[in-house]
Amino acid sequence: MRKTFLFLLLSCCGLGFAQQNEIKPQSTILVEAGDSDETVIAKAAHVVPTPNQLEALKNGFIAFVHFGPNTFTRMEWGTGKEDPKIFDLKELHTDQWCEAMKAAGMKMVVFTVKHHDGFVLWQSRYTDHGIMSTGYQDGKGAC
Repeated sequence: MRKTFLFLLLSCCGLGFAQQNEIKPQSTILVEAGDSDETVIAKAAHVVPTPNQLEALKNGFIAFVHFGPNTFTRMEWGTGKEDPKIFDLKELHTDQWCEAMKAAGMKMVVFTVKHHDGFVLWQSRYTDHGIMSTGYQDGKGAC
C-alpha cells in the first residue's frame, strides 16, 4: 500500500513537472499579449544564454556602462520625458574609461546605448529622443 501511494504521489508530481517543462529553454522566448503572469514567469525561467553570452559570463569581472540623461539628472531611473538637451556632454574620453577598466583587470565592456527611457546614443531616424537632439557635436555625434 505504501509503495502504491508513493508511486501515485510521484506520478502526480511528475505530471506537474512535465507540464511545466513544455517551454523549451531558448535564448529568446516570445511573450504574447494574452500571456498570464504565471506564463510570463515560466517563460522567463526558461530563457538561457547563447553560447557567446555564456562564454562572456564566465568572465565575472565585466564593465557595464549606462550613459544617458540620468548621468546628468543624477536620477536612478529616467522617465523618457527628459529634454534631450539635459544630456550636456562637452567632452567624451572613452579611451580613458577603457584604460581605467583595463587597469582594473576587466577584459570586456557592455555599453548600453539605449535603455528603458528610450534615449539613444546613435543617430536614429525613428526617434528624436537621443543624442541627435543634444548639443554634443551639434547633434551629429554618436557615442
